Amino acid sequence: SKAVRVRLAAGKRLVVDFGMRRAHGMEAGLFAARAAYIAGLDGTSNVEAGMRFAIPVFGTMAHSFVQAHEDEARAFRHFAASWPENAVLLVDTYDTLAGVDAAIALAKEEGVKLKGIRLDSGDLLTLSKEARRMLDAAGLAETMIFASGDLDEYRIAELVAAGAPIGGFGVGTKMVVSADAPYLNCAYKLMEVDGRPVRKKSAGKATLPGAKQLWRRRDDAGLMREDVIALADEEIPGATPLLRPLVRDGAPARPVRPAPAVRDAAQARLARLPEALRALEPAPAFPVRLSERLAGLAQRL
Repeated sequence: SKAVRVRLAAGKRLVVDFGMRRAHGMEAGLFAARAAYIAGLDGTSNVEAGMRFAIPVFGTMAHSFVQAHEDEARAFRHFAASWPENAVLLVDTYDTLAGVDAAIALAKEEGVKLKGIRLDSGDLLTLSKEARRMLDAAGLAETMIFASGDLDEYRIAELVAAGAPIGGFGVGTKMVVSADAPYLNCAYKLMEVDGRPVRKKSAGKATLPGAKQLWRRRDDAGLMREDVIALADEEIPGATPLLRPLVRDGAPARPVRPAPAVRDAAQARLARLPEALRALEPAPAFPVRLSERLAGLAQRL
């Protein structure tokens, strides 16, 4: 969900998962990269995730790479020599605008193809505008400005609304560790025993009995209209069932699809969300109701 919100805030701009170093463990970093790609991000900086899940891999350079050289210009020159067709230079290790000057000099004086520059700190709005002015004045209108540094959907939305000439974003910490929602309040509860429906009635923690199916109604345009929670053997006219088995008798109930195919399916479904549910602002609660049979069963128990 966090990655979807980042995608929506960025519009059609490039967005890359940068979260591996902040993830809560190696496996979490891998699956966060996969989830972010399925949600609509363009790729990841996690090379292992790229290899495992066929996710496009992106990267620029590290501040430590620049610091390991005697000066910034030499670091840029060496990096561009390694990536002659894909040089994206990190310009804020010392002084951001001086770094932009050094990148321009490399492109103009040595003929390096400068694909982009990356801003990672400071006032991204002001710096991106000035960097864009400098690049354009040097005849480098095709050079992209890429931004990173504690970004989330709200900060990206602010930059986009303010007209920041940023063509891409790297998002890490606040997405991969989900800083604003660090836990999911859910638990498994017993609903049925040997075909006998059961429920918990504790104050504030009451559950609904029986095996269930979730049905979704859509309008004529295909947009979501309401969900109905029903018993598993019910049919809800005009609605589509959403729950399907993933595992049966210890084995996958259907083939596991590669991440690109899942991504395409996810994007098609996101396009069918009502506009209010695609906005960053809180939306009215989506209507979810119980079927008459389920509500009656809960009442009897």
